[in-house]
Amino acid sequence: MNFFKLTRGLCSILVSAIFASSVTSSYAEVVIIGQQNFESGSLPTDPGWGFGSQSGGTISVSKDKSLNYNGSAGSIKATYPNTPGDMYVWGGVDVGALNLQDVYVEFWAKLPTAKKHGVKFLKVFGQRSGTNYANSTFALDYTGVDIGAMYCVGFGDGTTVENDVQNVILFDSTYPNYVGRSYGKAVVSTPQKKMWASSSWGTDWHHFRFRVKFNSGTTKATEVADGAYYVEIDDKVYVDAKNIFNRHYSNLPIQKIQFFDWSQGANGPFELWYDDIKITTGGFDDRKPAPPTQPKLIIK
Repeated sequence: MNFFKLTRGLCSILVSAIFASSVTSSYAEVVIIGQQNFESGSLPTDPGWGFGSQSGGTISVSKDKSLNYNGSAGSIKATYPNTPGDMYVWGGVDVGALNLQDVYVEFWAKLPTAKKHGVKFLKVFGQRSGTNYANSTFALDYTGVDIGAMYCVGFGDGTTVENDVQNVILFDSTYPNYVGRSYGKAVVSTPQKKMWASSSWGTDWHHFRFRVKFNSGTTKATEVADGAYYVEIDDKVYVDAKNIFNRHYSNLPIQKIQFFDWSQGANGPFELWYDDIKITTGGFDDRKPAPPTQPKLIIK
């Protein structure tokens, strides 16, 4: 089921809305293409954004400032029932009209209840034609390594036209050959040399930053291992990988950035919260609010 399919007219609206509202930092190449802070207190209805739930899951915007990120007026919250394996909740933005190969995603999140829950958490979907697509997944573990932890980046190395989680980059730096056919070319740094454990969640909010760059080329002769991944959690870099093959040369550009998604390996009902989502091209948006202008004293 494609919950983010846009009509041609909506694509035009999305492109216009994105570039009309984009703000450029002092580094002109950084452009915001999607942003949500949920301060309105209701689910966003902006062009390209979509939210929903099924099979008992719920999604809503919390107005409880005592629970919201930084005491804000709104944070988005999903509740998952106690049956793993179905997609109970989804939310995200379709950017297919922009034909992007490189995106940066930043947000705050918390998992305030029992931590032993697996969920896809963040997926960057490539445009799809049948089984021809490239996806990247930053999941909370549902395999049993440490359910609720984040321990790898999942992708496909472009050996075939269907690319999703055939290959991984492990946060603990083991099995570097799992990167796939770019092994020997890839430059992969995993500074922490460990996973982000499920016990790290606590009840607090945590800051996440990700980059997904598809490798370039449109034929076997022109493809280049220049894809990239970046994972930063609470100001600590867990993955900084370059020279990666992560798509087949026939795979199309990025389609959508999706949050929440499939629940797997859950051990009871749980909640997952996000806030201050920002999606950019050209880098992370590191602008700080401008300092107040001081009045000038004019002496006559």
